[in-house]
Amino acid sequence: MDVKNAFLQGELGEEVYMVQAPDYKSKSHPNTVCRLKKPLYGLKKAPRAWHPKITQTLHRIGFRMSKSDNSLFIRSYSSGLIFIIIYVDDLVIGGEHLTDINKVKMLLSRKFEMKDISELHYFLGIKVIRTGNDIMVSQCHYIFNLLFKFSMGDHKPISTPLSRNLKLHADFGTPCELAQYRQIIGSLIYLTITRPGLSYPIALLS
Repeated sequence: MDVKNAFLQGELGEEVYMVQAPDYKSKSHPNTVCRLKKPLYGLKKAPRAWHPKITQTLHRIGFRMSKSDNSLFIRSYSSGLIFIIIYVDDLVIGGEHLTDINKVKMLLSRKFEMKDISELHYFLGIKVIRTGNDIMVSQCHYIFNLLFKFSMGDHKPISTPLSRNLKLHADFGTPCELAQYRQIIGSLIYLTITRPGLSYPIALLS
């Protein structure tokens, strides 16, 4: 689900003022400033104002925030669990029964203007594949983009990416540019979502 104009839905917890827009200046009060009641796109406080708004809404309809992730919300129905993951103005809704999911969509649509994007196929570099009753997630496309981004597209794959007995030291390997190295490590950390086997070598390289 995509929330339309999400950043305009929040509430400002403090006073924020802006100068009058050039095309809408008051002739009688040209030097007066405007006090914002709602956030505007481009305002740094807009994302921070939106998250409490959607959180309050989800709490009101029976969801609780996960203790391990502030973007994950869970509600228990008699028929099973419903999960909502928030990423900026996108909501990924999942559950065991379509009827429960549709109920949640209806409750949210009463509060916000939303666009239903239907089944999830691709989200944050993760491809979602459905085969019968199973759901698989893959980051193959993300991996290929990563390899070509860092000029490693012609490298051969290997089943064991790093020996467990390997010890790194200052003169190990060839020197590299520090900022790029950090960028590579950061990109690889995101791969552990679907490739937990990479956790050890990435941690060691970090």
